[in-house]
Amino acid sequence: MVVAKHLCGAASDYALRAVAAACAAPHPPLAIVLGTCCHHRCEWEAYPARDFLRQSAAVGRSRSEFGALCRLSSRGVQAAERSARADTGRRAKDLLDEGRVRFLREHAGLEDARLVTYVDGAVTPENVLIVASGGGV
Repeated sequence: MVVAKHLCGAASDYALRAVAAACAAPHPPLAIVLGTCCHHRCEWEAYPARDFLRQSAAVGRSRSEFGALCRLSSRGVQAAERSARADTGRRAKDLLDEGRVRFLREHAGLEDARLVTYVDGAVTPENVLIVASGGGV
């Protein structure tokens, strides 16, 4: 099992890379539950889904755009804030997490990888888990 909550920025990405490597091993993980956060602390070198951004996103295609996308994500962390600014920040976080899910599907063979909201956004906007079943399930 891989279980992690509040795995900040690039730490989430390094963990996902380790999951992909473990899925190729003789005894892959049975399940992955990873709570991402602190998207503003993501790093270009660590982010595993740069190809996803290059192919499908309007932003984040280069190192500088990726940095801007990560900074933009920090606007979406105030649970009570209801504004276009906060919504844009939340969408930036979602885009980064969607890329992470795509990475697991493509590089770890976890076709059922998905994003799951585990608590209402009014409680905290850091409310998304990456969930997937591994080789033995």
